[in-house]
Amino acid sequence: MYLTRKKKLGQSEKLDEIARACGDVWTDTVTWFWRTVSRQGVWLSKSQMMQWMCTRKINTEKQSNVFEHPDMEVFAGKRENPAATVESRYNIAQNTAQNVVREFFNALDSWRERDKPDAKPPFKPKRHYKASWKYTQIRLRDDGVLRLSTGRGNEPVLIDWPHPEPKRVEIGWDGEQYEARVQYPVEPNREPKGDKVAGIDLGEVHLATATTGERTWLFNGRHLRSLRRYQNKTKATLQSKIDTKEKGSRRWQRLVTSKKKQLSSLRNQIRDVLHKLSRRLVETLYQEGVSTLVVGDVRDIRDGLDYGAKGNQRLHQWAHGAFRHMLTYKAELAGMEVELEPECDTTKTCPSCGTKNPTRGRKYRCSSCHAAFHRDEVGALNIREKYLDGDGWQDGYLSSPVVAGQGLTAAPPETSDETEAHSSPRGGKTDQPSPFASGEAAAPSVTRETSHERVTTHPAGVRYRPHMDCGGDGSPAISSQG
Repeated sequence: MYLTRKKKLGQSEKLDEIARACGDVWTDTVTWFWRTVSRQGVWLSKSQMMQWMCTRKINTEKQSNVFEHPDMEVFAGKRENPAATVESRYNIAQNTAQNVVREFFNALDSWRERDKPDAKPPFKPKRHYKASWKYTQIRLRDDGVLRLSTGRGNEPVLIDWPHPEPKRVEIGWDGEQYEARVQYPVEPNREPKGDKVAGIDLGEVHLATATTGERTWLFNGRHLRSLRRYQNKTKATLQSKIDTKEKGSRRWQRLVTSKKKQLSSLRNQIRDVLHKLSRRLVETLYQEGVSTLVVGDVRDIRDGLDYGAKGNQRLHQWAHGAFRHMLTYKAELAGMEVELEPECDTTKTCPSCGTKNPTRGRKYRCSSCHAAFHRDEVGALNIREKYLDGDGWQDGYLSSPVVAGQGLTAAPPETSDETEAHSSPRGGKTDQPSPFASGEAAAPSVTRETSHERVTTHPAGVRYRPHMDCGGDGSPAISSQG
């Protein structure tokens, strides 16, 4: 596991040359790999592809069993490929070129793991590509300069670096300039406090809903949505003004600069919100004694859906991948494991009886057993149970269903934050301490009464909305202020 430090490098001819060379390696790797698959019916391995791209020849003695295919005689022994007898034109270190090949096979493995009929393997050529260096190509000089080797006879890349020597360095384009991403290996700094399993349902309105089966937390994503809306409005407003100016004029240049500056600031704000919410979620579950996080896999949620122009825009700007990545590495730092679980029908299936019901709004009411939940809570509960029991979750597993009519009660909230805490549909201890860090003021308790027992949770920084749940008469069960 690695932690990353970043530094802006600007733009230079040297970095442009390296990026173009890495792009050539990627393009040739993609071309020759799929050409071999289509013509000879053979999938080259990672080591063979590295050897082929860097030396234009393959030694088949070590892995001769792969090349017993009669159509692969062109690679036999140590003979060079007659279609590519010229020397390698990549003006970069051999290890850097091998790292590009390694990135291709990582993408290929990811495509195989998805096992989706509509998923596409890596096949597109690239004009530029990121360059990476391993620890054998990195040296920190005594004057605080990081030296990155670019091959024999080439000038190295030099970066002022006041930190310790890293294990891996990557240089790529961030949209405006080149950026160095320097990685350091780290070990988990904590051990889990318990062995609980938490299910996490990712959403666009509520960014994450987490449950341990006893307690449930809702993390509000409305602030993130507002930033997205403001980002889209700013982009459209400034672009419409830019289009009315003559390209290259002083006013045009000022508007373009203003657009880049404002959008960069908004991207930083969005990233900051994602970091803070993922950190708070991990800290909450860590204090609760969770050792395994089961996250719903929503990577294919956009496929085949059409919610109109506005709905599609919100769906495609939903940063579930970035949030899941932040959640994963922060959980691993805390010693917790993260697993992915398919989300199919998890928000439709009743946890009490297993009946599938259509979902409307934030409320979920079962037509068979009349159990009532928050819709995202149903998804998190079913994701957790699906991981624990396989397909048994579809048969209903809650011993204490929450029947519509018993409702929720809560005092008006005193504070407002991105986090919402919701009561649980399952049994648990009463009067439990707050799961958040010490020193934070706890919000009023939320209680849910069932036919068996009373469960109490203590949310911190609650922002309630009337749509969260309703009492038996259809009136809001939780008050709204602010």
